[in-house]
Amino acid sequence: MTSLEQLVFDLSNAFGPSGYEKEVREVFQKAVAERTEISYDNLGGIMAFHKGSSEIPKVLLAAHLDEVGLMVRGILPSGYLKVVPLGGWWAPALVAQRVIIRSKKGDHYGVIGSKPPHYMSDEERNRSLKPGDLYIDIGARSGEEISALGISIGDPIVPAVEAGFLSPANFVVGKAFDDRSGCAAVIQVLKEIDADHPNLVIGAGTVQEENGMKGAHSVVALAEPDVCLVLEGAPADDFPDGGPLIQGKLGGGPQLRYLDPSMIANRALIELAVQTATELGIPYQTAVREGGGTDGGVIQTRGLGGVPTMVMGVPVRYAHSHQGIISLDDLKATIHLAKELINRLDQATVADLKRNPWM
Repeated sequence: MTSLEQLVFDLSNAFGPSGYEKEVREVFQKAVAERTEISYDNLGGIMAFHKGSSEIPKVLLAAHLDEVGLMVRGILPSGYLKVVPLGGWWAPALVAQRVIIRSKKGDHYGVIGSKPPHYMSDEERNRSLKPGDLYIDIGARSGEEISALGISIGDPIVPAVEAGFLSPANFVVGKAFDDRSGCAAVIQVLKEIDADHPNLVIGAGTVQEENGMKGAHSVVALAEPDVCLVLEGAPADDFPDGGPLIQGKLGGGPQLRYLDPSMIANRALIELAVQTATELGIPYQTAVREGGGTDGGVIQTRGLGGVPTMVMGVPVRYAHSHQGIISLDDLKATIHLAKELINRLDQATVADLKRNPWM
């Protein structure tokens, strides 16, 4: 296994739902400690500073540490747990899946259950399943047994999944590739860039993106960047019946996003990325997204004048579920393109992005 593959596995396997990102942050910190100066915000985010030949402009590479998860909302007398989502889940995708509940006394496995169809009325069968319909079964027979295990209200929960390879050697399946793939890209860029890039690079792992992009506010306030590349795990749309407008297929390279509900990207920055990728033969794909959002929506509007921002997404099949799939070729292409852009984002270029953001 290569060092990049091991990094992807370590990040994917780490426990880190919104608000509980410590384990992921430790992987991030350990990976970049020898190459950067590190600081933290007050919410749990991390910033790694890689100095180049100039202190300006400041180039922010942002990826969020957290994954979608659940939280214990209540303990039933019968020994089942009721939960609320941390981030956006489609409830049917959760049924019968294994999870890990992290308590003060350690981790516990459970299975997500719902009322079996054999006992549903016609009305229940025909309505959409909601998170409130779900519960977690850990095999306990009473609330007292739950309490004895140290499980309490407010405990975080993540999918019980370990990353692995699929038959095509460059495909990896695992949890949390939204946005551990972006975290891997940020880390690898920081490890590979030389010290002669014409700027100051700040690689950031933000917190609570899946719960309202809260960590982006604190990181961008401290970093005060001049330009930002948001490295994301973008939902892939190359599934059967996905339609003719496929803009995020595995193997197609990073997805350069013009628009999503959270932001309209700096067009000139995207055009620079397209030009760079075309010149160097780096595969890429462009997208206009009708759903979803990223930390870019927060970062873009920060400060007195705003921050030129774009999203570079590693396509992820089945994002926001227990099992996601990414292509390592897409991750490598994202890393390559981000490094090349860093080398082109000097003071004059960034000043022009600010003055002329349209083309």
